[in-house]
Amino acid sequence: MSDERRPRVLVVDDEERVRGLLCDMLALWGCQAVEAPSSDAALALFEQGDYDLVLTDFLMRGRNGLDLIRDLRSRDAAIGVIMFTASAADFDADSRELEFTLLRKPLQLEALKSAVGQALRGSARTTPAAFS
Repeated sequence: MSDERRPRVLVVDDEERVRGLLCDMLALWGCQAVEAPSSDAALALFEQGDYDLVLTDFLMRGRNGLDLIRDLRSRDAAIGVIMFTASAADFDADSRELEFTLLRKPLQLEALKSAVGQALRGSARTTPAAFS
C-alpha cells in the first residue's frame, strides 16, 4: 500500500469471533480495523481515534447498536455507520433519522463489501482500490 492513509473502521460486536472475521475482511479490503466488544468500549475508542466508518451489531450485551449510533451522531454527524442485525424488527425510520446503512444477518459478503465501499467513498479521505 502507498503512503496514503488507510481508512480506519471501528468494528463493534460483543461476539469476538464475529469481530475477528469482520476485521480480517476489512484488512483484505485495505482498511485498518479496530475492535470494540461493547458500545461503551466503542465510544471510548471513538473519542481517542480518527475513524472513517463504524460497523456495529444491533443486539449486544449492555447498550445496543442504536444507542451507540445516537451517541456517535452527537459526536460526529458525518461518520459513516453500518448496523447489522439478525432481528426482524423494522429499522427503516431509524436508519433514515440516524443516517446509517442496515444489513441483515447472515451477512452476505458482497453486500457488506458494497456497503463498506459506499460508506468510505462518502466519508474516508482515501478509498482502497478494493472498492473502486
